[in-house]
Amino acid sequence: MAFNFDNDNDWLFMFCKKCWDYKKFVFNKAINFEDETTDQLGKCVDCDKKQKISTLEIKEYYGHLNDHNN
Repeated sequence: MAFNFDNDNDWLFMFCKKCWDYKKFVFNKAINFEDETTDQLGKCVDCDKKQKISTLEIKEYYGHLNDHNN
């Protein structure tokens, strides 16, 4: 299943810098994929560490996954 950037998402899987693994991150509000210049503050559900994640990094990572899922 491909990731849809048009849907309002308040969670996603990204690399956690504390767990050193891909984990689920939750966000206080839906991620704004239109603005690639801002960072999103998310919290890892495993270790509870908050970290900034680049919106551009999110789009590149999930765009690459979408290329292999379509």
